[in-house]
Amino acid sequence: MLEYEPHELICTTQPAQLTNVTRETNPDGWAECLITGLMKQKILQNPSFPQPLAQPARVKYRVGKETKSKAPATQPLPGLYARSELSMGDLILSERPVLVVPAMMRVGEIFSQTLSTLSAHEQRDLVMNQWQKSLETVFGRLSEEDQAKFWELRDIRANDGKKSINGIVKTNGFEIVGLADPGLEDKDGAYTGVCLVLSQMNHSCRPNVERYWDMASFSMQLRASRKIARNEELTVTFINPLEPYAVRQKQLSLFDIKCSCPTCKNPKIGDMRRKQFLKGIPTSDDFADWIRDVTLPSDHIIKRALVQITLLEDDGLENSTYYQDCLTQIMLCYVALGDAQKAMRWGKKLGIWEVCKFGPESGKDYGRMERYTKHQLWKLRVNAENNHKATAYAMKKAMGNKK
Repeated sequence: MLEYEPHELICTTQPAQLTNVTRETNPDGWAECLITGLMKQKILQNPSFPQPLAQPARVKYRVGKETKSKAPATQPLPGLYARSELSMGDLILSERPVLVVPAMMRVGEIFSQTLSTLSAHEQRDLVMNQWQKSLETVFGRLSEEDQAKFWELRDIRANDGKKSINGIVKTNGFEIVGLADPGLEDKDGAYTGVCLVLSQMNHSCRPNVERYWDMASFSMQLRASRKIARNEELTVTFINPLEPYAVRQKQLSLFDIKCSCPTCKNPKIGDMRRKQFLKGIPTSDDFADWIRDVTLPSDHIIKRALVQITLLEDDGLENSTYYQDCLTQIMLCYVALGDAQKAMRWGKKLGIWEVCKFGPESGKDYGRMERYTKHQLWKLRVNAENNHKATAYAMKKAMGNKK
């Protein structure tokens, strides 16, 4: 059924399942969703939907062991760990969320007139009660097995140890990029998904994995964003790790988290590096100047970018856009220098970075030689150097003739 009002919230199972389905008969799973009619149309109109989940040939993660028999509701979960060594771009896991709901509480049109007659306190209670009922309705569609696993997740909002659906969603939900209702301000149209496995990951300001939402399979893909050792914990960041230490800790306090990663243990060094990232990474203007100014060394931009890459890798920030910028700059330098082999080597690394961030389709063309030899910057620096040499030679010859 697709005949809904565009912003009417509905409960729907995606992908649709038979009534007697179980995790054994369909290990890919499914999501119980509280979404608008407009969003359901968008999902079902995707020509590739629903694709089966992409999974590695062997299981590459394990769930950590619980350290306490009765852990507090707000205590971080045991987390996920690598079962073997992983390289940047390796697919670790694809998982469909069990629950997909709006990231922000929404008020239906039915309340528009009623709310205007109530006090602010009464309005808040009415909205909260209705929102709770909506969450309970979609949650009630989960199987008993999935409900039991859902309640095992952390809830930083637990009151006297008592968890709530909304508390677990706020604590463990991942924003589903690409799934958002238009016409709503800021993040009001966004959706969040709670996964039974991926939501068990803990935070680090030096994350080693990256998430990507794949609409075709309606799943979250988890990939290694750098080299990961066997038995190393798989960590994700809940905030912007490029912020200064004080800002990060303030933001993490909202999740009741005190990060103890190596960067947070040495905040002065971490903050100094972050300032260096802002100052040291070559800009597009720097690159343009290097193309025109042949008095600058051929490796001028490359050396600067390599320094920044080393700093970023030392701080475990390979998943940052600064890292992407540096890879791009080096690749384009080799394009401008007419070195297709080195351009492709760095291009492939950039492609792997983009696969982690944006999915498999984004990294396809980086292995084609034509991507570099047909680029508009191909040999641009070489041509500039040749023109400079030709001009210098002509001037020298003209001066000689005058003598």
